[in-house]
Amino acid sequence: MVKIAGSFLKIQDDKDKIKKLDEVCDLIHFDVMDGQFTERASRPIDKMSDVIKGLRNNFDVHLMVLDLKKYIDEVSLFNPSCITFHLESTCDITNIVSYIHSKGIKAGIAINPETEVSKIYPYLESIDLVLVMSVKAGAGGQKFINITNKIDNLINYRKDNNLDYMIEVDGGINDDTIKFVKNVDIVVAGSFITDSNDYKGQFYKLKKALRNGFTLAELLGVIVVLSILGLIVITSIDKNIKESRYNSCTVQENSLIEGAKMVMIDHPELLPTSLHNSFKISVKELQDGGTINGEIIEPGYIDDDLINPMTDKPYVDSFSGVFVEVKMVNENNFEYNVIYENMDEACHR
Repeated sequence: MVKIAGSFLKIQDDKDKIKKLDEVCDLIHFDVMDGQFTERASRPIDKMSDVIKGLRNNFDVHLMVLDLKKYIDEVSLFNPSCITFHLESTCDITNIVSYIHSKGIKAGIAINPETEVSKIYPYLESIDLVLVMSVKAGAGGQKFINITNKIDNLINYRKDNNLDYMIEVDGGINDDTIKFVKNVDIVVAGSFITDSNDYKGQFYKLKKALRNGFTLAELLGVIVVLSILGLIVITSIDKNIKESRYNSCTVQENSLIEGAKMVMIDHPELLPTSLHNSFKISVKELQDGGTINGEIIEPGYIDDDLINPMTDKPYVDSFSGVFVEVKMVNENNFEYNVIYENMDEACHR
């Protein structure tokens, strides 16, 4: 499942808006600019100290600076999940990666749109993340540059060399352009969310665009074509179809869970308050809304036509019922699981 990281570059002077962004997004993307590598500078890190310490989510740091070790020392004090620097900002790549790792923090390398993706290949075995810029580094609100060929190359290189670095995309992301980068691990969204008065609504639009970008036909298409050409035997087709159905089912389950998470964002009072309690919300309530514990749930948290690939029927038509169960793991974390009262409808190979 693609994670959406909220960038607060354009709202860095507004603590309330940053807090609201933090409440909505999966994680936070913190841009640091020195005014030398970039045309303008961001706020000094010491001026952002209270904001960073108050973040609920994990956050990664995107350094657009020349004096890398100075800024690495400053941001590492706040224990980010990853520090990413630009390939174009230094000739001492290996040393900087090692310096970040010495802080006990994951290291990433960013590349600007004009940089050939092959230039990062020598470092992919030693880093944890690649940030592909789909705009020129340094300013928010720019138009998306199509970099899907770089993403494809990085995905193929990762698979061919058995590596596990994450792929992140930053720049010009909205509910149209996000469909071009649905195969990455993290998508950074800034202006599309923060220029709006409805952060939740904009976040949901991005999630919906990612869900709508997936179809069972995509998984089965290659198999169907190959079967027509007679390049695979019937038993292999059957096996692949079953595998594809299972994979599709798990993706659709994630859609149900994302819908339930959105309900909990809108109605946090419904969250369990102890480790011994749980909360269930049905697929019908996610789709059609209703009243739960006195809270009015609006319709539309999942698509009307969300199909269970194991039955080829809408989840809402389940004879026995399908639910998302929410359990408390600890004070700040909750676990979401899809529950089938009829296990024949559950994801299975």
